[in-house]
Order: sequence, then structure tokens, then C-alpha cells
Amino acid sequence: MRNRTWIIRAPSRGRYDPKCLRLEDRDIPALEPGRVLVKTRLLSVDPTTRNWLKLDPDMTFLPLAVGDPMVGVGVGEVVESDTERFRTGDLVSGLWTWQEYAVADPALLEKQTPRDGVPEEAYVSVFSHIGRAAAIGILEVGALAPSDLVVVSGAAGATGGIAVQIAKARGCRVIGIAGGPEKCAYVTEIGADAVIDYKSEDLGKRLAALCPDGVDLFFDNVGGAVLDAVLENMANGCRIVACGAISQYDLAGAADAYGVRNLPLLLFKNARIEGFVVPRFADRIPEFDAVLHDLFATGRLRQRSHVVEGIENAADAVSMLFDGSNSGKLMVRTSA
Repeated sequence: MRNRTWIIRAPSRGRYDPKCLRLEDRDIPALEPGRVLVKTRLLSVDPTTRNWLKLDPDMTFLPLAVGDPMVGVGVGEVVESDTERFRTGDLVSGLWTWQEYAVADPALLEKQTPRDGVPEEAYVSVFSHIGRAAAIGILEVGALAPSDLVVVSGAAGATGGIAVQIAKARGCRVIGIAGGPEKCAYVTEIGADAVIDYKSEDLGKRLAALCPDGVDLFFDNVGGAVLDAVLENMANGCRIVACGAISQYDLAGAADAYGVRNLPLLLFKNARIEGFVVPRFADRIPEFDAVLHDLFATGRLRQRSHVVEGIENAADAVSMLFDGSNSGKLMVRTSA
């Protein structure tokens, strides 16, 4: 049987080029002791995917190198198991290689029990690293309070959209930042009180008009000039959650990075900025999952998926993160 596999051909630095990956036909790997053989159904495509492909040890905890299979979050079915934790036929999500059939470490897998009304795609969006990043960032790192005026950049994106809905469910006034009429309309649909189109509006002026008393909590997925504009419009005690900086991921090098000018304003506004990654809160994941499941089950949390069909299109799909052509959580459905 064919086992199509994406191999890292070269580091991807500067503008993303799909040629940094190559597709090979490989044998289905033999099951190793204590491991699980998974048939991949869905592969998550994330900004982190692009960062990992730089092969920069500062950008990933994974020791990736040229010649290795690419790695990412996926959803699949267990076809063989050498551990008591998982059985043949189990639906699992977790981290494994970009292959139609992959051997996975059970420590990096979660068993998913299919629920009525929960599509399979939700296990790489709401009930995954994506939803958890939104919940952790808003509720824990950002210390959300019902009285907060919350601003979310990348608000039409997978994580940003969930962050908007969590803040609204807690009674906050929420302003989204997105690019283009279609994406701004979606941010309004999921509950934002106002949306700023950074492609056609002066972001700083619109923030000043919409937030006359300043921004209490900023959930940032973009960085760069967007972060600078919010820094100019902070309320006293503002909290800035650095969840991502996608505006900086596709640059040629440090010399091309945007130099944030307004960081000194943190001093005068008694404000703070804090970054995080989901594994830092690994021991509290059930707590945040409970929030996500409650919101989803009660109809207060919507998820939108953009599914690219065929594992052969995975390398090209990464480009969609940067040209804005995806509409929803980007993922690839294999055709195995």
C-alpha cells in the first residue's frame, strides 16, 4: 500500500516556499514496542507549522532536520496498538508525522469519544491546541474580568475567533481586528460588538474612537504594527496576551522584522505583556476543556473549518495562512 509522506527537503526561511517539502511514497512503518499505528484522517495546518519549518531550535521543541518527515497535529484512527491505553478503532488526536499511516507516541495522543453534534474537524479546532490556546490566553494569562473591554487581533482566525466568543460569553465588550469585508462580517456573526478592517481603516484612529477609556485586555495573534497601535490605546493596567505574531513569521530575517516602538508605554500605563504556549498549562487542560465543551454544547461557541482535500496538497495549504485565502481553521483531509 502507498503511504504518502511529506519530507523536509530544506529549511524554509524568508517567504514560505512549498518546495521546502517533498512528497514521497514510503512503506507503512512497522509498529514499534509501546507505540500506536494511526491512520491519519485530518492534519492541522497552523502558523506554528510554518515556524517549525524554519528548523530553528528557538522556534520549536521538536528536533526537526532535513530528511525528517514533517510533524503536526492530527486526527486519526488507531489501526494497531502496542499499549493498553489505545485499541484498534479508537479515534485519536495528537502529534505525529505528516503521513497517511504514522507510528505515534501514546504520550502525545488523546482518545476522543465521538459526541452528537461534534464534527470530526472540531478535534483540530475547538477541542485541540487551538481552542485551548484561546481559553488559556483569555482566561488565565489575560485574567479576563466581565468589565473588560477586549480587543482581539486575527479575530477571524481559528484561535482569535474562539477568543472573541469566550470573552463575549463572559459578558465583555469585544472589538475584533480582521482583514477584508468577508472576514470582518464573520467576526460580527460570532458576536463581536465592533470590527476594525485593518486593510481599509486607520487602526489607531478607530481604536481611539471605539475605546475612549482604553483597552483593558488585548489578545494578540498578529504582532508588529497592530501591536503598536494597541499599545497607544491601552487603559491603565492593560494586559496584553501574546498568543502569536503571524505578521512576522514570513520575513526574510531579523533585519526585516517590525520594530515595536510603543513598548515604553507599558511603564506609564502600569501594563504588562505576556507570551505563553499551551504545554505550560498541561496539568490544567481538563479545566479549560470543560469551558470549551460547555460553550460548544450550549451553542455559544461556533467553529468554522477550511478543509483542503488530499494529503498531496498539504505543502501548498501552508501558503494560505499568509495570503489570507483560508476561511476558518485550516486543515487537510487525507485521502487514505
